[in-house]
Parts: sequence; structure tokens; C-alpha cells
Amino acid sequence: MDFSQVTTFCPGHISGYFLPMLHDDLACSGSIGAGLVISEGVRVSAMQSPQSSVKIFHTDRYGIPTFISESSPIIEELLTEMHVTATIETYCHLPMGSGYGMSAAALLGTVHALNILYRCNLSPEVCARIAHRIEVKHRSGLGDIAACQGGGFVVRRSPGPGGLIIRRMDDRPIYALTIRPLKTSLVLSSPECIDSVFRAFPVRIPTTLDEIMILSREFAEKSGLISDDIRPILAACDEEGVPASMTMLGCGVFALGSEAKAVLKQFGEVYTLRIAAGGPRVIHGERCS
Repeated sequence: MDFSQVTTFCPGHISGYFLPMLHDDLACSGSIGAGLVISEGVRVSAMQSPQSSVKIFHTDRYGIPTFISESSPIIEELLTEMHVTATIETYCHLPMGSGYGMSAAALLGTVHALNILYRCNLSPEVCARIAHRIEVKHRSGLGDIAACQGGGFVVRRSPGPGGLIIRRMDDRPIYALTIRPLKTSLVLSSPECIDSVFRAFPVRIPTTLDEIMILSREFAEKSGLISDDIRPILAACDEEGVPASMTMLGCGVFALGSEAKAVLKQFGEVYTLRIAAGGPRVIHGERCS
């Protein structure tokens, strides 16, 4: 079946803690760690076109889009690597560059959309590997692609989308708040930050969401990544007994359980999230006339 337009959705990912594992071969590079694949993500619309273009939109709580940018280096590189041209539009509600894996979700969602649009016949695993190489090259993330190719809260035991990844589900709500963006590449390029991350990385393997929350907070504290503007938010969560930690890497907080919303809303707009049940999926395909 031939399509002139394909729309996909890819969930985002909140990383609780991570450890970079970098090699000369991008396919073998990435990170290990743990995090949550979340119900919010990126909707990607890909349309056949003789020339490529990319437009980025942010949607409000009612789904009304606002134009953000007409360029994305990682998506533009993806189009070149796949030897196709297309008009790409991405839509997300969560802020980009804030620890929600939106760049990875946009990239992986675009791979899947192009795969169907141009009948490339790539497996989901190959789609993830293509997106992962570009993500690692641009340092827009190291483990988000590997995580959001499926659902659940995840423990990544080895790097890359083909690595050992443990996935489990939990129905409890997750609430998140963002103060400001934090450029991932700046942290990943700092030797001092990376050294702190290595020292803080936990050796224990979590088996529950509660354990991930505990280990994430311990990692955030020991790594020294917690910024002054989110310290009061974490303190307020602690006072009310709400499990909470810093979104990695973003200047924000994610917290577990229904009581978290009341605490976080004192500090700004709160996003209500769930653990996603699955990874990228096609939500619409318009046939060629």
C-alpha cells in the first residue's frame, strides 16, 4: 500500500540516572541507567515531497499548535541518511530540552514514518539503530532512543537499542514540572560533570518504580547536577513524603503518586503523565490518490 502522508506517535522518556558509555563506533555508544517511558511524546507527520523541509510545533493543553522552528539538524541528517525527501512536521506538548526525551521521540517517530511512507521495509530494530546513531552523534541524548522504542519503566543494562533492557509496568501517575531547558550536549561535553556522574551511578539494580525513584534521587544528589532553582521543589516534595527527583537532563522535577500534583503546582505548570504501554506507532496513513 502506497501512502502520500504518514503520521506516527513516539512516547518520550524521563531518565532518572545514567552512565555514558562512549566508543568510536556510534552504534556501540550510548548509556546505561534507568528511567520512565511516558505517555506524552511527539506526533510526527511525514509527507512525500520533492524537497525536504522540517517544521517544529508546540501544542498547548488544548492541542492548538504554535510554530517554533523550521529546522532540526538531527531530522535533516536523518532524511539525508535514509536518502529520501519529505515534509516533516513534529508536534509535542512537553517542552523540548527539558529532560523528557522529546528530541529522541521526534527522531524515532520520523524514522518510522519515513519507513512506511517510502516502503523501506526496515524492521523496528533497524529504525531504532538509525535514530540512535544520529542521537549519539549530536549528543542530543544517549539512551532515550533505546528506552522509548518500547514502553514501561526501564532499566538499561547495556548501551544502545539492541542492548539488554528490562521493562516493567506501573499504573501510578507521574507528575512533572519544568523550570527551564538544559542543553544536554553541554553536560555531556563537560569532563567534570561526566566524572561526577561516574562516581554517583548506583550499582544496585532496581526492580520496582519506587526503587527507581529512590536511586534517581540518590544519583541526582551525589552527581551534583541539582540546580539551585529546583532545590526548593525537591525540598517541598520531601516534606510531604512525595518521591521525587530531577529530570535527567533538564532543569525540572518528576514525582510519583497522586499527592505529587498538589506539591508541584505551587511552583508552576504541572504535567500529568503515565507510564507508556508501548513504543512508536502509526496513527494515520493517507493513501496516494
